[in-house]
Amino acid sequence: MKNMVMDFADYARAPALKLVMLDMHSLLREVMGLYEANVHPITLRLDARHARVKGDATRLRQVIHNLLQNGQDALQGIDRPEIILSTADEADTLKLRVQDNGSGFPEHLLARAFEPYMTTKPKGTGLGLAIVKKIVEEHGGTITIENVVTGGTRVSVTLPLFEEVA
Repeated sequence: MKNMVMDFADYARAPALKLVMLDMHSLLREVMGLYEANVHPITLRLDARHARVKGDATRLRQVIHNLLQNGQDALQGIDRPEIILSTADEADTLKLRVQDNGSGFPEHLLARAFEPYMTTKPKGTGLGLAIVKKIVEEHGGTITIENVVTGGTRVSVTLPLFEEVA
């Protein structure tokens, strides 16, 4: 209960963003350092040619960590667990994807995945994806979630690229 209250407080009263030019590839490599001794392998694919966004490193680090943690949680009991963290160019945005080959998201709950208190985890508060969505939208981005046909879930985040001011 205490964790749920603290998570809600974070969701409702997030600090003001400190937006600066940020190289997402550097941030992703930094976050991956925390997962070096990870039980489940994480493949990093940095395919985007343009990875500079206007962002708050602390808040975007929280997004990445939360999505990777969700992927890890979905891999319990999977024979060959894998998480793929990737980037790609898409129009004027950077697309960041976290895909796992886990159990997938219950189809009837997929449309509600980003609602506060919606969880499929026995010990989850249901605020993780709601917080992630809020942070992404504060950065002018979008987020979607879908089940992968071969099994697992893919979360896609698009963030506007940093524009040089002439």
